Amino acid sequence: MTLMRGIADYRGAENQGGGRMSTNSIEIDETRGRGALVWLYPFLIAFALLLVVLQSLPLVLPIGPMYWDVLVYYDAIGRIAQGQWPAIDFFAPVGPLEYFLAAFSNWLFPQAQPVLMTQWIWLPVTAPVMALILWDVARGGRGKLAFWLLIPWMLFTLLPYNLVHFYPYPGTDAFGIYNRHGAHLNYLVAVTVLFVRGAIIQTVLLSVLVLALAFCKITAFLAAGPILLFGVVLGRIRIATALTTALICVGVSGIAELTTGLVVPYVQDIVVLASQNTGALLPRFLTAASLHFNVFGAGGALAMVLLIAALSGNPAAGGRAGATRIARLIDADWFWVGLLLVCGLFYETQNTGSQAFLMVWPALLAILMRLRDGYGRYRMVILVLIGFTVVPPVSTVLHKAARALAVSPGYVELDAPDLGPIGQVSAKDIFVERAQRMRGIYIAHRDAYDALAETEALPSFLLFSDPDYQYLLLKEMQAAAVAIKGLEVRSRRRFERVLNLDFANPFPYILNKKGADHVAIGADPSRAVPELDDRTRDAVAGTDLVLAPSCPVHHARKVLFEHYQSALTEHQRIELTPCFDAYILPVSN
Repeated sequence: MTLMRGIADYRGAENQGGGRMSTNSIEIDETRGRGALVWLYPFLIAFALLLVVLQSLPLVLPIGPMYWDVLVYYDAIGRIAQGQWPAIDFFAPVGPLEYFLAAFSNWLFPQAQPVLMTQWIWLPVTAPVMALILWDVARGGRGKLAFWLLIPWMLFTLLPYNLVHFYPYPGTDAFGIYNRHGAHLNYLVAVTVLFVRGAIIQTVLLSVLVLALAFCKITAFLAAGPILLFGVVLGRIRIATALTTALICVGVSGIAELTTGLVVPYVQDIVVLASQNTGALLPRFLTAASLHFNVFGAGGALAMVLLIAALSGNPAAGGRAGATRIARLIDADWFWVGLLLVCGLFYETQNTGSQAFLMVWPALLAILMRLRDGYGRYRMVILVLIGFTVVPPVSTVLHKAARALAVSPGYVELDAPDLGPIGQVSAKDIFVERAQRMRGIYIAHRDAYDALAETEALPSFLLFSDPDYQYLLLKEMQAAAVAIKGLEVRSRRRFERVLNLDFANPFPYILNKKGADHVAIGADPSRAVPELDDRTRDAVAGTDLVLAPSCPVHHARKVLFEHYQSALTEHQRIELTPCFDAYILPVSN
């Protein structure tokens, strides 16, 4: 019996309601499983150790589009270090576990390059989950299957790159790191539903993953919903497992609320965010589908071919053995490929550019493990379409990584010692030169940029992706940090709280100060800044140092300043640096 035929027989007999396997078959499978784990676990451990080593080194990486997304994490890290909690003390755009895990990683690896550290913060959760999956899958004699479930998770966990090109020059993708985390967790959910058989292990895995998704990013949690629902409906998740998982998740959430008071404020923040992101859903689906048409189109065509094969009575394309024809038709390869594609597309409507379609891979792997002995005349078409679905994500992240690695030795490192690891970036010399030139223009022609901001247009449509903009942002934060320390020495005054009126505020981390309470981090005024209530206004009014960057003034910065302006009536404005205004609360107040 070949390995693939053994996998198919085991799946049909044990998991899909057919007859029992013989004692000899079980013993053979268990022996194979133990042999597979002998080399699978060292492989997983070596991978985890590699990531630990890379985070222990003060690596410098080329700056990429929207690098400031990592600054949001460092805003939270600085606040948590001062005793503030997400949802309770400040408004956060994603789940609190994102920031607690980031703070824990920063404590373990204070020199880690920010993109790498934030990319890997979920490893303490995902690595044990993967270890349990490997144990359950391999013990049934499915060592090769376990290996090929491990490889995609390792690849996309390792490399911090999205599946969309936001800028033509090489760099590291800091944009939407939390989106990638949700994609990795949903991949593990799909693997657990499709391949894990042990009831106890599946309960443990689903409990951990559902809680992780809920406190990572709510849209990732919603994207997992149909996978779990159909897993129950189609018998891949036992009713007892589903009920136990639900009770565990509710119980853990209840304990967390009783002991920390975190859950209710987090849910309230979700409601606020949802109310500010109520745009038409159809255009978002069209945008996501067009951006990922190479994967979504090929995957959709694959689902159609698989459905045709199932309707034609092809036995490899059907569902569980011994079920009715209708049940076999639904719990089949076409359905799972299509469902996972739709779930990935839904996730992309809220998080364009991440690795969402990674969750489709378990369904593709299930097909590949039976392809040699099944599908008849459809076999070659299915194989080609699987290739078109799988190759673009792999080639994209490998290409981006190779380019960044190739060019980084010739890039100019940022000189910003006060920023700590945040400043461990480099840029092409032409971008460094452009950043300096643009700085002079921003300063000399501030009125022009004020006027442009009034029109709600950006100086460049790709401004936030421009490496020179992100490089200058860090350069001026370094200058502002030095100026603040000098101001404290001259005035013999220590500022206790700091707020930066920009998308990201890493100054609590950089200066070892508290951030203003109850304000939003990751402050995108179009979708992630709540209405200014009395509590937040009073908190900002009591913040003794408020910073307003001006190189350049643009619409988002202007809107943020106007949003908080009513809380700054008692503050005195000074020019802290040519690129930063400071609003200082007099000591007498």
